[in-house]
Amino acid sequence: MPEPARTLSPRARWVWGLRQAGAWAALLVAAVLWGGRLAGWLWLVPLAGLLTVPLAVPWLRWRRWRWDVGDGGIDIRHGTLTERRTLVPWIRVQHVDTRRGVVEQALELSTVVVHTAAGAHEIPLLAEGEAELLRERIGALARTEDA
Repeated sequence: MPEPARTLSPRARWVWGLRQAGAWAALLVAAVLWGGRLAGWLWLVPLAGLLTVPLAVPWLRWRRWRWDVGDGGIDIRHGTLTERRTLVPWIRVQHVDTRRGVVEQALELSTVVVHTAAGAHEIPLLAEGEAELLRERIGALARTEDA
């Protein structure tokens, strides 16, 4: 089976970068406030994380995220340090929807969520129009498998 070829929106890196920066900033504040009791230099670790992780991790994560829709179903490959590949067969798809958080709305992005009996699978941070077309296409292909 060939590797999935489609990528997420390049703006996905901004969303992931903002989330990473927020988490590392919170850790930095906690280390500054409470780290003085443990060690005076404890704040250096979250500071280093704040300066490096929001730039490196979103870029690597975006490079590894691939997806495609084929005859067998939805092929998803993702991961940052380790890769995970999932094939969702058409016969297993129960319904599909889109989701948009506040940051995603500001950047005109949407996440497609494919629901099966075993759980949900996401294709995150696609351009709005692409996400709507994908949702409709998955819905149509899943319906034709039932017939």
